[in-house]
Amino acid sequence: MADLRVFAKTAKGTAELAARSGALSLAQRRLLILVDGVREVGELATLVPSGLEESLTVLEQGGFIALVGGAAGGADTLQGATTTIPEAEMTTVQEAKTRAVRAVNDLLGPSADSLAMAIETARSGEELRPLIREAERLVTLAHGPAAAQAFIYGIRHR
Repeated sequence: MADLRVFAKTAKGTAELAARSGALSLAQRRLLILVDGVREVGELATLVPSGLEESLTVLEQGGFIALVGGAAGGADTLQGATTTIPEAEMTTVQEAKTRAVRAVNDLLGPSADSLAMAIETARSGEELRPLIREAERLVTLAHGPAAAQAFIYGIRHR
């Protein structure tokens, strides 16, 4: 059965890629590069043929990646992304708007231009929230629930 877990890089993971501190093995670094918040572990297994689970464990326990969705063994349910966000990782409304517009354009293309423009013009979190929910719904329809969770995670976390 397919492993449907989805991991995304944390701020620490992104910083590690930029800094190249040497804290990770070459295999772990390669896997960290491939983790994008969209690919399921089953797909990563085709790209990283050996040591995948060990590397995922090291990256997750080290705080370089975080589970954002999916379930092992092909279950149809998704685990929700963390709802308690540390203050240092919270985004401002402007950051959320910028990330949402970029993601909507990347994931949904020109067909969602009007939604992207509405997100850009939102003046508050209250105005932005229903637009983000609509974008999440459209991403779910186009790319599935794991991609939608990764979309939301990417907007909420620095």
